[in-house]
Amino acid sequence: MRESCWISIVVVSGLCMSACWAQDASWRTEADARIKELRQRQAQVRVVDEQGKPAPGVTVEVRQTRKAFPFGAAISGAIVRNAQYQEFFKSHFNWAVFENESKWYSNGRVPDQDYYAVADAMAKWCRDNGIPMRGHCIFWEPEKWQTEWVKQLDANQLRAAVEHRMNSAVNHFRGTFVHWDVTNEMLHGSFFKDRLGEDIHVWMYKRARELDPDAKLFTNEFNILSVDQDFKEVQVDEYVADIRRLLKQGAPIDGVGIQGHIWYDDILAHPEVIKQRLDKVGALGLPIWISEFDVADADEKANADKLELVYRTAYSHPAVEGIMMWIFWAGNSWRGPHGGLAKRDWTLNEAGKRFETLMDEWSTNAKGNTDSTGVFAFKGYHGDYAVTLKDSAAS
Repeated sequence: MRESCWISIVVVSGLCMSACWAQDASWRTEADARIKELRQRQAQVRVVDEQGKPAPGVTVEVRQTRKAFPFGAAISGAIVRNAQYQEFFKSHFNWAVFENESKWYSNGRVPDQDYYAVADAMAKWCRDNGIPMRGHCIFWEPEKWQTEWVKQLDANQLRAAVEHRMNSAVNHFRGTFVHWDVTNEMLHGSFFKDRLGEDIHVWMYKRARELDPDAKLFTNEFNILSVDQDFKEVQVDEYVADIRRLLKQGAPIDGVGIQGHIWYDDILAHPEVIKQRLDKVGALGLPIWISEFDVADADEKANADKLELVYRTAYSHPAVEGIMMWIFWAGNSWRGPHGGLAKRDWTLNEAGKRFETLMDEWSTNAKGNTDSTGVFAFKGYHGDYAVTLKDSAAS
């Protein structure tokens, strides 16, 4: 799904590390220029009187109410029972992905019994609040993430179980998920490929397309923006090559998920590297989503700086169509107390403050008077707007 390139208007009645990163501002200047080109456009508000004639000199206030660009986050089952969790999410994010509740080990805890109750409750909350959802994930390739009963199956039994999982999950969430991560972390495991053959991944994509033609099908991988805690090598080239192979074999891949779990590598010392990696993946010609972002250093300022580097660079990249944060609250953090935007008591940490600053920067509020033709012109970020007219005589 590409970001909306229009502005929707509603008229409201009522008339060295961080030091190097900070000192070298060239990457930021270049990113900001791209953001203005990609994420803004010119817009006009035309005001007329009761006879339909232009109304000059009317004061117009323009306020952005929703961003078109997806700035989302992962949610857990807490979204249906924790009021603070709900309100924080709604005030900061506009897309959702389920952290674990639509994975096979959550939906298929035991053989021949599908369990979707928690996921369905989460999906209902998102629908009720106008939040689009990504599906994560149909299959997770590393062996350690398979349930014990799946590990014990022979090849024929596993094939039957895989087909059941595909049919069950995709049919169940059809019309719910805008995207599906069909395969997750193929570079870091080969459980299905080793047992079912090289063609199994192509089959997964083709079958998912048959079952839900409207869902955008993604692959998803880590160690693309950052190395992990074991200091494994960044695998951008391998990821791109793997996707090209699948596409050549007929896999209907619609988008590329890039995980951004930032660990110990010093991306702040080389801020240009993030764009270079995005450029490599962008050469595929497919939409990119930063599908899972988090950082959890003990140094709060370093967290904030890394968040800004990834977000500003990704938002400025023409191939990137969405950014999903994986942790936003330390009370539900797989990476410990320093992850996310908010501490356990919901007060913002430095990353949270920086995130809000970025969201404010990438929002438009404008005020001025209509000209002789009744027009007030402004340049705004893509999204929905409310417009207030201060002249009570205008309509």
